[in-house]
Amino acid sequence: MRLLVTQDEAGGTAYLTNETCASRYGIPVLEITAADVDGDFGPADLIGDLDPPETLCRAADVVVGWASQPDRTDEEREAARRYLRQWPEGPQVD
Repeated sequence: MRLLVTQDEAGGTAYLTNETCASRYGIPVLEITAADVDGDFGPADLIGDLDPPETLCRAADVVVGWASQPDRTDEEREAARRYLRQWPEGPQVD
């Protein structure tokens, strides 16, 4: 599974995927490839720059925003749920 979450103007991408070695037992990770960020992120991981710290966000927030859009399919929402369950204290989607 490789679901596009977002793409920026410079060609950076974020995918919810289980097709990376960071994924365990088929649970997806957020794979980001961009000029300023590159890596696989779990829901509690911070994304962004420390300077200024206001640009930081949790990976879970990115996935919740994406999964909450009305045009998401059942498969996409289920992938988001599986991803977010890794951090039970964090935000979840219905």
